[in-house]
Amino acid sequence: MLVNTLSAQGLDVANLCQEAGLDMEIMGQPATFCRRSIMYRLWDLATQVSGNPDIGLKAYGHVHPGSFQIVGYTMMSSLNLKRALERLVRFSALIGTGFSLFFVQEGQNYRLSGLDLQQPDSVKPRQYTDAGLASLLGFCRWLTGGHLPQPLSIEFSYPEPESILEHQQLFACPLIFGAAYDSIVFDGQELLRPLSMANEALATLHDSFAEAQLDLLFGFSILGRVRAMITQRLSQGLGPGFFDMESMAAALHISKRTLQRALEKDGVQYKDVLSDLRRQMADFYLRHSHYNMKHVAYLLGFHDHSSFHKACCRWFDMPPGQYRTDGSPLKVEEEKRPSGRTLEKAREPDRQESAYAWPGFLMGGDYAVQRSTFTGLLDK
Repeated sequence: MLVNTLSAQGLDVANLCQEAGLDMEIMGQPATFCRRSIMYRLWDLATQVSGNPDIGLKAYGHVHPGSFQIVGYTMMSSLNLKRALERLVRFSALIGTGFSLFFVQEGQNYRLSGLDLQQPDSVKPRQYTDAGLASLLGFCRWLTGGHLPQPLSIEFSYPEPESILEHQQLFACPLIFGAAYDSIVFDGQELLRPLSMANEALATLHDSFAEAQLDLLFGFSILGRVRAMITQRLSQGLGPGFFDMESMAAALHISKRTLQRALEKDGVQYKDVLSDLRRQMADFYLRHSHYNMKHVAYLLGFHDHSSFHKACCRWFDMPPGQYRTDGSPLKVEEEKRPSGRTLEKAREPDRQESAYAWPGFLMGGDYAVQRSTFTGLLDK
């Protein structure tokens, strides 16, 4: 998809890849990752050579199931777009790591948000963000075979560019720039429309392949599985009762003691893993939603508001209400909106300081899985 996007703009992709330090031979190979900073460099070069700062948006017309590898096929066989996006979150590590996806309900709507692992040696170009959002929307519409879903709003983590005409023409919805996270909001009813290619039997088969691929990616790490399961449950907003060690061990089909020993072997304790992931989601909800404190506490799995309050004081050195007031972009975004313009606003492996990306797509990753292993799974 990346090659097709750049080639369609008349660019010499081979030369750009060579200058960026990307081996063309791995482009499009299943489960092959490269450093995400290299992908940043490639988009920077493509922007410079083309002279088009909106080149990332061109990815919209060059996406199909193969662009997402096995993740795309699990999405394609899903009952509806809601199920498809849930699978995207669940298996996002197969596209890349160095980021987390969250799919949360907001009233009758759903927001898909991406949280990036910061790269100490590089700055993410906006074209990288544009390509991710444009290709996501393009693939969702490919799945429906039409012009749905229509986003209700899209938020970009980068500042407003000089011209947003192409953004407006492509997305045709309220846009917000300088947001805390990159995100896209869909109408919940549109996401429930059946997909013409839905096939529950195939979906189950694709899921099993994807799960096997994740096991290879994680190296069968208990810590990776625990983090992935906690992240999945937090993003689903299941509430209290799903985050104790007993239920987690049961879901992994091991005893609580076995889970405890496995985590100790990795030098961590379950409560610390849970606390760290809760902190990330608390930051997301407090900075990026209008949920009241009681509901945020529920979504994070706390049994009462008092426990959530104490946790926030420990995480942020201030109560949740103050953190929302001081750190939330919502108020700032509303104040920055000029009148008369359309500017309204999974599983995951262990994090490392550097991140890598699968060059066939656009996201970031930390691990590579050998192609031969994966194709062997598919051949069985």
